[in-house]
Amino acid sequence: MQTEKNSKNRIASLADRLLEHDDRRSAIFTYVVFGAAPLGGSLVSFAVNIGAVGGVIEVLRRIVPVSRDRVLLALTVPLYVYCGAYLASLAANPEPRLRYMLPVLTFLLFPFLYSSWRLSTKDTIARAVVNASMIACYGALVMAIAQVEFYGIRAEGGAGNAIVFATATCLAACMALAGALAASGKAAIVLFGAYCAGIIAILYSGARVTWLALLLTTAAILWIHRGRLRARLSLATASLAAIAVGVVALVGAQVVPPRVEALVGDWQQMRERGDFDSSLGHRAELWQTGIHAIRSSPLLGHGPQSTRALIDQGFSEIGVDVGYSHFHNGFLNAWVEAGIFGALSLVALFAVTALLAVRTLARKIGRSELLGAVMLIAATVTYVVNGMTGIMVGHDIVDALLVAYLAAGAYLAAGTSLLDGDGKPRRRTSDLEDDQALELAEQEQRAHQQERGQREHHGP
Repeated sequence: MQTEKNSKNRIASLADRLLEHDDRRSAIFTYVVFGAAPLGGSLVSFAVNIGAVGGVIEVLRRIVPVSRDRVLLALTVPLYVYCGAYLASLAANPEPRLRYMLPVLTFLLFPFLYSSWRLSTKDTIARAVVNASMIACYGALVMAIAQVEFYGIRAEGGAGNAIVFATATCLAACMALAGALAASGKAAIVLFGAYCAGIIAILYSGARVTWLALLLTTAAILWIHRGRLRARLSLATASLAAIAVGVVALVGAQVVPPRVEALVGDWQQMRERGDFDSSLGHRAELWQTGIHAIRSSPLLGHGPQSTRALIDQGFSEIGVDVGYSHFHNGFLNAWVEAGIFGALSLVALFAVTALLAVRTLARKIGRSELLGAVMLIAATVTYVVNGMTGIMVGHDIVDALLVAYLAAGAYLAAGTSLLDGDGKPRRRTSDLEDDQALELAEQEQRAHQQERGQREHHGP
């Protein structure tokens, strides 16, 4: 009897330790989420969902309240509208099954993941994001070289999918570049090297649309940091950048031309001979099939359970046998599966995310807030550009990364911490969730951000 009691006490103690939310636990979790995506594949999905479920438990046990940050509400509304439209379309169409509900579970857990991250300092999360992304970029390069040179396949990392691998690596490379531009000395060199490693890994993936996404996000990050770039411009910096560009160009000269030639060949094959049996031809047929599906059910869509059947039916008309599971256009796919409200909610989500980033950059902010804004911009550009010809939502790794970047980015950019200026938990009272207390916390955080931003502005 005593042994059973001791066992229960040990289990309870272990559960309490796991729910002890401090900077160390937050840092470890952040390292796993942002460092594992290109390498560990679905490990990032597992980590994000487990972390979000942990957030639900923390809320239920009143360890943390559900955040009332305005930024969280702004992002949660379009996410939940998409989930509602998706589930409504699933229920309204024939043969709804439980397994089709799982893809929206990660989105439904978004507020709890955000609320859980608030019980940590912004500097801790920002540092962990940058360092984890650096690890992810170097690891992605090693894995890409191994897969291309020894297995003779396009780099797909641990994701088992070249586009998903490229998406995860593109996001990590953007964080490494942002970290390099904010750092100095050896740290900046190592982080810039990670950015270059990420570029090479993405080139090896052969994901052409992600090349464009990386180009656009890089341009945006350089523009945001243009003042710091001018201040740090020197012969040594220019020489280092030139060497990096040369290495990337050397790899690109081997990888890019064949992929461009293949794209041109697909276009000629489709236009001159009417042959759609190619990568580009398949996408054109997928888009045409999706548009026909939308016309037949524009309001509610056909539900996720009908996607494969619609695609197979469309390709059977041209005598091609394929195994696609989505329409290779995120907004088109959302409209087919979740109706017009599902598609519009995704448009609203990325519009709100971009607006939040722009508004953050318009204020006097510190480095953590700046990184948060960059995270939101990187996620918006990467997902929208990739989603035009590839996956936007509906894949466990892609969905988990989207939720992670939105939650961490929004918290860093404009969220309020549950820790005070000294990094200690705020006193828990029944008035903690009152509007007056929330406004006071936001005022304290803004004052702290402005003070830190002024120190960094006048610093070296």
